[in-house]
Amino acid sequence: MLAVLIVVWSQRRPIAAGFIDRALASRQVAAQYRIADIGFNRQRLTDVVIGDPSHPDLVADWVEVTTQVGLSGATVTGIRAGAVRVRGALVDGRLAFGALDRLLPASGKPLALPALDLEVADGRLRLTTPLGIVGAKLSGHGRLDNGFTGNLALVAETLANGACRAERIASTLTVRITDGQPTLRGPVRAGTVHCGDTVVSRAVAEIDATLGDRFDRWRGRADLSATSLRSAVAQGQQLAGTVDFNGSPKSTSGGVALSADRFATDLARGVTATLTGRYRVEGAVLKLDGHAAGRRIALTPAWQRRLTGWGGSAAGTPVAPLVSAMASAVGAAARSLSVETDFAVARRPGDISIELARSRLGSASGARLTLSGGQGIRYDSQRGVRIDGMMAIAGGGLPEAAITLAQTAPGAPVTGTALVRPYAAGDARLALSAVKFTASPGGATRIATRATLSGPFAGGRIDAATLPVEALWDGHQSWRINTGCAPLDFARLQLSTLVIGPSRMTLCPEGDALLRLDSRGIGGGVRTRGLRLAGKLGESPITIAADSAHYGLTAGALDARAVAVGLGNAERRSQVTLAMLDGRVRDAGLAGRFTGGAGRIGRVPLLASAADGDWRWQGGQLAVNGGLTLADADAEPRFKPLVSRDVVLTLADNHIVATGTLRHPETGTTITRVALAHDLAAGSGHADLIVDGIDFDDRFQPDRLTRLTYGVIADVVGRVTGEGHVRWSGDTVTSDGVFRTTNASLAAAFGPVAGLSTEIRFTDLLNLVSAPGQVATVASINPGVPVVDGVLRYQTLADQRVAIAGAYWPFAGGDLVLEPTILDFTEHKERRLTFRVTGVDAGQFLQQFDFKNLDATGIFDGVLPMVFDQRGGRIENGRLAARAAGGGTIAYVGEVSQKDLGFWANMAFQALKSLRYRTLDIVMNGPLAGEMITEVRFAGISQGAGAKRNFLIRRLQKLPLVFNVRIEAPFRQLIDSAQTLYDPKRLIERNLPALIRAQNERRPPTPPIVAPPVQPPESENKP
Repeated sequence: MLAVLIVVWSQRRPIAAGFIDRALASRQVAAQYRIADIGFNRQRLTDVVIGDPSHPDLVADWVEVTTQVGLSGATVTGIRAGAVRVRGALVDGRLAFGALDRLLPASGKPLALPALDLEVADGRLRLTTPLGIVGAKLSGHGRLDNGFTGNLALVAETLANGACRAERIASTLTVRITDGQPTLRGPVRAGTVHCGDTVVSRAVAEIDATLGDRFDRWRGRADLSATSLRSAVAQGQQLAGTVDFNGSPKSTSGGVALSADRFATDLARGVTATLTGRYRVEGAVLKLDGHAAGRRIALTPAWQRRLTGWGGSAAGTPVAPLVSAMASAVGAAARSLSVETDFAVARRPGDISIELARSRLGSASGARLTLSGGQGIRYDSQRGVRIDGMMAIAGGGLPEAAITLAQTAPGAPVTGTALVRPYAAGDARLALSAVKFTASPGGATRIATRATLSGPFAGGRIDAATLPVEALWDGHQSWRINTGCAPLDFARLQLSTLVIGPSRMTLCPEGDALLRLDSRGIGGGVRTRGLRLAGKLGESPITIAADSAHYGLTAGALDARAVAVGLGNAERRSQVTLAMLDGRVRDAGLAGRFTGGAGRIGRVPLLASAADGDWRWQGGQLAVNGGLTLADADAEPRFKPLVSRDVVLTLADNHIVATGTLRHPETGTTITRVALAHDLAAGSGHADLIVDGIDFDDRFQPDRLTRLTYGVIADVVGRVTGEGHVRWSGDTVTSDGVFRTTNASLAAAFGPVAGLSTEIRFTDLLNLVSAPGQVATVASINPGVPVVDGVLRYQTLADQRVAIAGAYWPFAGGDLVLEPTILDFTEHKERRLTFRVTGVDAGQFLQQFDFKNLDATGIFDGVLPMVFDQRGGRIENGRLAARAAGGGTIAYVGEVSQKDLGFWANMAFQALKSLRYRTLDIVMNGPLAGEMITEVRFAGISQGAGAKRNFLIRRLQKLPLVFNVRIEAPFRQLIDSAQTLYDPKRLIERNLPALIRAQNERRPPTPPIVAPPVQPPESENKP
């Protein structure tokens, strides 16, 4: 027996080698080894190579196996190894180690750690996985099924799965096996992790994981951290979190808690973001339910500018305070936000869904937005978005609103109703009725409500403006508001001092919408017809009407036709009409043109017409530049229409100021410069008229300026200067002025006037009423009898009347006086002038007419009543009489020979060339421009000094002769008649031949001796 044992022991190496070789061969495992030592319970192999020698699955420098021999045979109880190198692969979720797999027992039982003592000094594994190659290093010792401890190091250059990859992965784990359950603890680090455009730097996972004793369950947790996360849309720093897990290959679930400090996106920057929840993985299905939150979030400056930049977009409109307040509220909210939501995420092959419920957005400003009720917001990658719930907005200066959202199914239209509390800011207020809306899947949205707005705009304010609103959004960039006509009501509209009372009008879109917003900017427009407005301008009632008006938002263009503006009450109403008014928005104002203007200011008796020009409204001020025609408003105009092409008018602060130069339309003669001011609140104002100089000549006469001079004066040569002032207040209009002329000449109905000078002060310029005692000096007036150096005192009265206080002229050694009278220059009115002649010397009178061959003595008095009417001027019962004391004489002092007259005529002339009279009366009746009847009667006639006497003449002187002479001739031929009367030569020359012919025709037997006739044939013989 001992011998047998000795033999066996001596042959133990070949026996062991044969046993190992047979075992390897039976499993078809190629191997190389060297038996270094064989004992009863220990075998040591060196230079072990298993698998293809050129690509071995295991290489070990030495392996020592401890066995135990029992009744059932030898059992391996322990393995010790030095440097071991193993190759493996993860295929379809299973580990494969090549030829080593054939050495493992095929028991069909679940994988479990053997009851084997293992001691590894340096075990290394190269594991090829679908993600990449992983290198592992294991060292440790202890019983594998209970008590093994060691260290496991893992490294990988790159692990990639789809669009994600991790680089520079390293892990150092402690391994402890208790009751067959391995526990791994330690960090797993990655230099960078890339997923698409997202990069995580210095990611670390502190793992504490325990596997089941059958490797079919696991549990544990991982504490995660990363230095930073960067993507195209977000960045984060100091990422941290915890993921716990518990499960099996069929299902794994756990909790997750993640956080990030100082994160940023293109939209916002925040200090803290957290995500907590529970997840479950079942095969390819992942579900995550949790709560996400962000704290101290601020929108980026670019987004803040974008959200608040529109705060000034409505400047100058009634919604400006509301828009500004809302923009400010949004800006304040955007500076410090907190957001939280409950969510549920489910990922399935080819599909992912996200549900948001009970979401809340809050701000340090007090602003709040919540989403609750219903099923919230659900996104499905296959079916789209579905919204169901209630959204509430309140606080922080934002409008308070409750919005219900409903959608029957993903892809169906979203319908809802918003109840919005009236929103007020500053002195603006907006109230909306229930806002109903429908949004189609493509984003196109229809909104309908009724808006009531009060608020200020540039230079004014509107109150309680109510308009039905229907808004359409195409889901991209285009808004259209009110594509059809809608009624607009407002309680009050104020524009500077203009206040319009309750009004209603119909607004229709100009183009496809009342208001259009798209990538091209703001467009659309409004038009209305039959516009009728009423209110007050200052304290004055005003009405505004237009047949049509429209305003285009694209070009900011205004156009109105047949505009009529009435200002003031019925007694002092001002009226302006415009055929056309257009304008455009320019430099934060409106500017344009107008044509066909006409109007009148209150009770000022002036009518404007044919007005056209430019206008501008900016900063509450209206400026007008243009031209007009100005006419007298009186039923019987006192002046003819004048024109101006340099009218400048401004309306600001309830005041109208206007200037212009009035000219004669045909000749261009400058008549007056006008400066006008009117206080609309007080209804008062004034106008100043400056006449620098109106030159009257053959080119321009007064009848071109006024009808009042027609038939009164003509052929005026001279200049008129002066100034006038018109003032009005309420129903009262006053005016005054002063005008003057120097050395003017003219033709009047009573004869030419020269050297007229006067200054007239009007106390009522509009009615041409002057102060009493106005004085005019006249160098000469020649109604046929020239008078010079006269002085006239007068006063102009209303209704085209002139009160003559009196006039005086020195006349032929006496006086010519115009008695007081009132002249009425209205049409078809008689104007009576009574001239009184006092102490006129007959000799001087004759010399005024250049009677060189006549001499006379005697003093005359008399009166010449004159009447002027539409038929012209005439003398009615004018009388001149020689004073009774002394009578007078008439003598011819020229030379007449017998040759000139003949015998009989010469004898008559020599007897009558000097006459003495005792009485002489002249009566004049008739028109100045027609046949004047002049009756001359003189008596007490005797020969004067120088007359020849004879028997016949002396006998005739004893008779009581009375001469009655009747002359019918134009008034201006009276001078010639007077020369005939006083110059027998002319009488005889003209009449004697006719007498001789008449006598010859009758052939009297003996012609009587009589004095030659002293009157023309037209006169009658008087005894």
